[in-house]
Amino acid sequence: MNNDHKYDYNAPSIITVAIEMEQGIAAGSAIVKPENTNGQVYEEWKVLPDDSRTIDW
Repeated sequence: MNNDHKYDYNAPSIITVAIEMEQGIAAGSAIVKPENTNGQVYEEWKVLPDDSRTIDW
């Protein structure tokens, strides 16, 4: 059986979508306040005790 049928060539293409945003994605996600109510800047991390409990999933 001789199959001489050739398929049409489809050139590869790249499609891009440009999305323009007015604000950033995380613009309102978090608020950082490095000062306490007295205006003092925090200089150290709070160290909490380790959490060693069993969690059922």
